[in-house]
Amino acid sequence: MKVFFAPDYREGVAYQTLLAGALADHGVEVTFPRGHRRVLPLWRGIEGWSGDLLHLHWPEKFFEARRDGLDFWRKVRYPLDLALAARRVPIVLTAHDLHPHNRSGEALLRGNFRRTYDAARAIIVHSRKAGEALCAAYGAKPEKVRVIAHGDLSASLGPLPSRAESRAALGLAAQERLCLMFGTVEPYKGIEPVLDWWRAADPPATLAIAGKPFSPMYQAAILERAGASGKIRLELAWQTDEALKRWMAAADCVLFHYRAIFTSGAACLARSLGIPILIPRRLDTVDLAEPHPLVFRFEALESDFRPALEAALAARPDYAAAAAWRQATAWSRIAEETARVYGAVA
Repeated sequence: MKVFFAPDYREGVAYQTLLAGALADHGVEVTFPRGHRRVLPLWRGIEGWSGDLLHLHWPEKFFEARRDGLDFWRKVRYPLDLALAARRVPIVLTAHDLHPHNRSGEALLRGNFRRTYDAARAIIVHSRKAGEALCAAYGAKPEKVRVIAHGDLSASLGPLPSRAESRAALGLAAQERLCLMFGTVEPYKGIEPVLDWWRAADPPATLAIAGKPFSPMYQAAILERAGASGKIRLELAWQTDEALKRWMAAADCVLFHYRAIFTSGAACLARSLGIPILIPRRLDTVDLAEPHPLVFRFEALESDFRPALEAALAARPDYAAAAAWRQATAWSRIAEETARVYGAVA
């Protein structure tokens, strides 16, 4: 079977690379676009390709916001682009997000997502709750939805360095408690209220925020919000895999405080590595195979976050404790289930 993956997000996300590699063992040949075509980029990407189906990821790439005066027209053209592609080959969609990050309130977005769900022959989600939320929000047909776990992103990182080595490289004391927020620093991740809480509550741990800011303006806002607190450390730059591995190895726990999220690859990565995770209860579409002693849910920063933080700091990272999770999210298993979806559609 021949499958076309679009868009190509391999440079920033390991998901497509790992899935494509595992699918090869099931006789699936994956092709990626060559660059990003203009005018009708989705249809033109597959126009000269001969294969069985299109596996669409992150469809918002085809009506992205560039702030160049053409954003509205990209959204207007997308339904035609999608219709032409769907006429050419069947579409399987992985719903990584319920809607694009940092674009709430934009005209035409909901309509474009709804059309994408309507056009897809099958929709892959990463949890049962995610499937329910998608059907409720967009009226997608439940019979199209297939639940396949998010794959193990730690497979692309290799082994972590030692805790002692990582802490020495980062200038952290051996006994210093560290709570980590990692990944691109963006408004939807709810970082500002965490900074406010940290400064006011003075918890027994350092908060580290490691990642590239969404924009220079947002970077300035984060710097101002953090102030001169000695318990907040900002590393506001792109983190290479090696840098990320040092932070993960040095952390006592990781915190996710999204305003809203559908699937969190970052949380799944932390789960694979056996690092204690703090995450709000309201983010229930993120399936971390709970209950589990390394996952700590809380209601709100203002109510029960502090005891949850203290419990997570006391838990200690435990790679062996995540063995069952890594087995359940192994790419061989994810690819087998994905290939089964392809077979039902093609």
